[in-house]
Amino acid sequence: MIRFLSIAIDAFSAAIILLPALFVLLHFFKQHPMKKRLQIILFAIYLSAVFSVTGIPAINSLTVSLDFNWIPFIDIANSPAAYIINTILNIILFIPLGFFLPHIWEEYGSLKKTTFMGFGISAAIEVLQIFTLRLTDVDDLITNTMGTVIGWYLSSLCLTWAGKVNPQSYSVNEHSISRENRRKYEPFLIFFLTFFIMFLITPFISQIIWEKILAGPIWEKIR
Repeated sequence: MIRFLSIAIDAFSAAIILLPALFVLLHFFKQHPMKKRLQIILFAIYLSAVFSVTGIPAINSLTVSLDFNWIPFIDIANSPAAYIINTILNIILFIPLGFFLPHIWEEYGSLKKTTFMGFGISAAIEVLQIFTLRLTDVDDLITNTMGTVIGWYLSSLCLTWAGKVNPQSYSVNEHSISRENRRKYEPFLIFFLTFFIMFLITPFISQIIWEKILAGPIWEKIR
């Protein structure tokens, strides 16, 4: 319960700054219809929740921990049940990433491109965990990428059932190429925007919210 509350507080704290910033960014990409803008906003909020779950560093609590696991699946021998549960949760965590990308940006109709994006985001998170007290684990990299692939296939099925173009057969014309050139950096801008808000601002807003919760009657009910 407390863990879910912590994630919700982090996501809410990020959204206070993230939503106005996104409105400015999406105003720059005026070609997006309202539905797609809402999808992008939801995607950014999802990223903030991922950053909270995975424990990216915060400016007010930076540290260095050179704690690595480079050997895949070795931890299953220590605690099989806990390892399996953690593996399933890691996969589930990144399924929305693989689902969102081809729905929002047509160029991610390519499974290869979506997989590389999932791998890249997971790798970035694992590297950033060097500056926290969390373990940088190759298993997380593998399972997060698996989740992205599963999400892409679910997205492909949904688009097929909806009668839209299957992402695998995505094609472009001159007009779509022009739009792609203008928007190819958009997912990366949203990723970095969400990260820097979570890194620089969210910790202080979250701290204020936690102080209010801990001082109020609600804490006695949930702890």
